[in-house]
Amino acid sequence: MDRRILQSTAELLRAVNVLITQRGLLVGQLLINSESRVPIENCQARTIAIEETPQSIESGFPMERVFNLRNTVALVGLVFLWRLYLSATLQLHPDEAYYWLWSRDLAMSYFDHPPMVAYFIWLTTAISQSELWVRLSGALAMLLLSGLMWRLAMQLFTSRLVAAGSVILFNLYPVTMLGMLVITPDVPVLFFWAISICLFWEIMRSQQTWLWYPLGLCFGASLLSKYTAILMPVCFLLYLMTTDDRHWLKTVHPYLAMLLGLACFLPVVYWNSQNDWVSFLFQFKNGLGGETYGFARMTEYLAGQLVVVGPAAWLLGFFAAIIAFKHRDKREWLLICTSLPIIIFFALSSFKKVAGPNWPAFAYFSFSILIARYGLGSHEKWRRPIWVTSLLVTMAVTIVVTLQASFGLLALGRYAPKLAVTDATNGFHGWKELGNELKKYGPTTVAVVPSHQLGAEIAYYTNETVITKTAKESRPSHFNVLAKGRGRLNGDRIYVWTDEDLPNSLLKQIPDIKTLQTYRDNFELRTYRIVSGGLGVLPAALAE
Repeated sequence: MDRRILQSTAELLRAVNVLITQRGLLVGQLLINSESRVPIENCQARTIAIEETPQSIESGFPMERVFNLRNTVALVGLVFLWRLYLSATLQLHPDEAYYWLWSRDLAMSYFDHPPMVAYFIWLTTAISQSELWVRLSGALAMLLLSGLMWRLAMQLFTSRLVAAGSVILFNLYPVTMLGMLVITPDVPVLFFWAISICLFWEIMRSQQTWLWYPLGLCFGASLLSKYTAILMPVCFLLYLMTTDDRHWLKTVHPYLAMLLGLACFLPVVYWNSQNDWVSFLFQFKNGLGGETYGFARMTEYLAGQLVVVGPAAWLLGFFAAIIAFKHRDKREWLLICTSLPIIIFFALSSFKKVAGPNWPAFAYFSFSILIARYGLGSHEKWRRPIWVTSLLVTMAVTIVVTLQASFGLLALGRYAPKLAVTDATNGFHGWKELGNELKKYGPTTVAVVPSHQLGAEIAYYTNETVITKTAKESRPSHFNVLAKGRGRLNGDRIYVWTDEDLPNSLLKQIPDIKTLQTYRDNFELRTYRIVSGGLGVLPAALAE
């Protein structure tokens, strides 16, 4: 008799377990509603404790066999190694060389940006000045960002499938593959932006007051990375004003946290005050400096976003945002508030002047989770093939771009010379050859150049044995700030430029020009012109 009772009880428990598994979301909502009277938006957030990860429905393919923790760690590790290889073998891009030059002269700020990127480079180059060590902080930051994204996705949706999909997609974006390879201010701002989002959600989840102050410090670190981090309080304010977490706005802590972040930014303000506000004025003109408005610029910006994220993934993300907006789930709303306003802001600014395709890169931390939530966090199985297709398209774009950068996969110089001229990956080649040539001129040589990027490449690839300065009429840069501090440079002059810098018509006016040609895949990549000694009547582009 006892055995029959036990068997009946076991069968009943199994039936209840199946019922809960199949209807977990509904049961969770009923349980929560029976526990306490809370607004519906809270119910949506609290069901995460029992929300079911979508399994294969009947005969569907079990996604967890591919998108799980083990495979995610393996893929992140492989991408990390591939990024290290690219970091070690590709020559510094002109922007990277320019930021490396900053790290050789640490300051509270610089002409173009706040100082954090210089500090990152300074830390990693304490061991070596090679390309790998200049770029290492980006690769390391990407590892940490992957861990943060996994943790945040699990906190939001308790789904390993969503967490794995988020991390994998984020690692395979072209904008993060190359953006975290090329060391620019995008690296530190994305890093601190992601930490800030994680801290903000932890505050919302745990209601711990003291966490506002680490968030304030991260906001300050973001401002020290890139001026556009000022959008962070706007994004968080949008979330707070539109959810039941708005009660925080009646407390002093968010405002003190913002003041703490602004206090961290004061060294940049002080540096600008001592340098005629050059950085603030330059960036304002650089971001909004166009004279006329035009839809063509915004179209160019949007096309750039399709490339750097992957066209299918980017479009799917916006569709997911529309669906999430209708759901009014505040977990998804957090992701929308910390991604879409940034993308839209740069789209609107592009009416005046085209925003760089990498400028909204920090928005794609939240955007990745939103895409994975839509594609993998639903019981509607038709969504999963769409998400997988988006991932594969993004991965294909990234593979082609990185193989082109490293090995010249497309052989454009051989089959499409006109396209080869516009290949953005040309910036990773042809600088070391110039440096080797200029080393022959001796350690007291001063190279006068028409652009700050060329000057930075010369400084790096001559190991700073050749001192560089920009010509008087070159685009203002940190070289102008350096020139104010060091006065006139003594030493033998050489004048270096490329055919893109000066018209060929000037060649007849300048005697004894030495020509150095660099090649990539049998394609003439860049032609350098070098003149030692006096130039007689200097072209305006080379006058000191």
